[in-house]
Amino acid sequence: MSSTTAFIELFEKNFVIPHYQRGYRWSEQEVKELLNDIWYFTKTSNNGEFYCLQPIVVQKINKNTYNVLDGQQRLTTLYLILIFLEERRFEDGYNKKLFTLKYETRPESERFLNNRKFIHGIDETNIDFYHISKSYNYIKEWFKGQAGAKNKLIPVLLDETDIGNKNIRFIWYEVASKTYPIDVFIRLNVGKIPLTDAELIKALLLQSDRYPIEYLQFHKMKLFEIASEWDTIEYTLQEEEFWYFLNNNENTKATHIEFIFDAIANKVLKEKKYFDSKNFKHATFLILSEYLEDLITNDGISRIDAVKKIWEMVIEYFEYYKEWFENRKLYHYIGYLIELKGTSIIDILIARSKKLPKDKFELYLENEIGSLVRVSKHRKDKNGQDIEIELKDLCYENEDQRSNDKPLITSILLLHNVVMTLHSEKEKAKFPFHLYKKTTGNEKWSLEHIHAQNSNAISNKIHQNTWLTDHIKSIDNLNDPQFKGILQKMKKALENEELENEEFDSLYNEVYKLMNEVSGATEKNTHLIENLCLIDKNTNSQLNNSVFDVKREKIKKRELQGYYIPICSRNVFLKVYTDYPQNNAYWTKEDRKGYLKSIKTTYDSFIKEKE
Repeated sequence: MSSTTAFIELFEKNFVIPHYQRGYRWSEQEVKELLNDIWYFTKTSNNGEFYCLQPIVVQKINKNTYNVLDGQQRLTTLYLILIFLEERRFEDGYNKKLFTLKYETRPESERFLNNRKFIHGIDETNIDFYHISKSYNYIKEWFKGQAGAKNKLIPVLLDETDIGNKNIRFIWYEVASKTYPIDVFIRLNVGKIPLTDAELIKALLLQSDRYPIEYLQFHKMKLFEIASEWDTIEYTLQEEEFWYFLNNNENTKATHIEFIFDAIANKVLKEKKYFDSKNFKHATFLILSEYLEDLITNDGISRIDAVKKIWEMVIEYFEYYKEWFENRKLYHYIGYLIELKGTSIIDILIARSKKLPKDKFELYLENEIGSLVRVSKHRKDKNGQDIEIELKDLCYENEDQRSNDKPLITSILLLHNVVMTLHSEKEKAKFPFHLYKKTTGNEKWSLEHIHAQNSNAISNKIHQNTWLTDHIKSIDNLNDPQFKGILQKMKKALENEELENEEFDSLYNEVYKLMNEVSGATEKNTHLIENLCLIDKNTNSQLNNSVFDVKREKIKKRELQGYYIPICSRNVFLKVYTDYPQNNAYWTKEDRKGYLKSIKTTYDSFIKEKE
């Protein structure tokens, strides 16, 4: 049954958001589009006309209470608009009590709306709170930019359908009481892009009207329990640290629990072959829908038991994730493996974890890590002789210039950072995979030469002056007589506004020649793993062409500004791996030796034979 109904006629009604629906998710675009449409109608329409919003689909519960099957997002946005306009509404005599919004399994969201906490700023403590408070803020911004809108919109929103009024109306569609509401919900939403597979699955699993009336109350209790557990899992997966521990990329979907359903659907499809592939829209939802019907029809189990069976699979995945996340050793080992091999390894790890006791499972993880970082290379030296490569020989650029060890070096240095964090007892530190992976996505990681390679010269005058200023300060602090001559030349060059590039290049090369001599750097060892650390590319670009001392100062500033510097890279520039360092200005032979020893200790702990 459908009809057009004035918005004001929804007042004093109670709207229930069923447990199978997601929370409020409208963005700035959708909120402002709604306001712009109403505002355009207000300015261009004649008396007696009405503007019809998209349908609101409901099912009556009792005299004044309705389940909302479609239209939750519009209702919530209009509720927020009316709260914003409340003072002016009352001044103009529109005192009718607002409609209410009740969430079956999210009472905290209902309280958040009723207590109007969204008025006081953006609340990030809950994903529903965040979207509601953001939308209220968009509404405030919109009204600031529309002179007179407060006065003119109120009668359009709140006038009844009397002759001569122009107002806002809904298409009010009320489904029959005997209709399965979730079937209606799925039909209405399956073609809409914003609805995810997880939300469709939620509707599929949590139907309470498919059960015999004599068992309905008991089954409803179980479905509500699942709905509450669903929200807990979703909130946990929304946490950055938890999400990036399990995934290498950001999740752009509104619901993160879909990650678990994707894994279950992949497993089911391998066994059941419902479809030839999973490469189609809403594949996860359709696979699990087939599986649910298969359990009921072919396995002969009741619907509630079929739902419980699927939900138990979700809980099993989540419990493994939680156990791994909360156990420091498993967190570091598994987080590292996922970073290198991707999420496809998770099912393999769960299968192993089921078969092995805890100590054997840890040994298995260590062996898996060892297989990823093991150095098992041969290459030709400059004389064409075949040589076996060891850890210490891994090189940024090989002698033949036709290959390099960069990917393997990166994996080993990352492992060094992960294990160093694991072994730190300081506040039970955990390696920040979320910071590492977010940087990987946006800025990438690169191998930084600790003692700088003599790279391309600097031609930009501003950059030349910056380089001279930084290095004059650094060399001056050394108070070393062997740098006296070059220091005078550099100061003179800094004062020379017409400094030629050739003169700068000569100074630049002379500084690096001296630094190479005092630090024992050669063309070969400059590119070895003992002279490399992990730095994000943005930081790397700022360190380029700088000597060790200047790099340290720049890294200190970057860290103070809130940028993430991996623990071992920070330790390198603090000379943590050197016993009683003689100076902090150069990266010397002793420094390289201490650093390599620390890397090798980590490497050997995974490479040695394990039973």
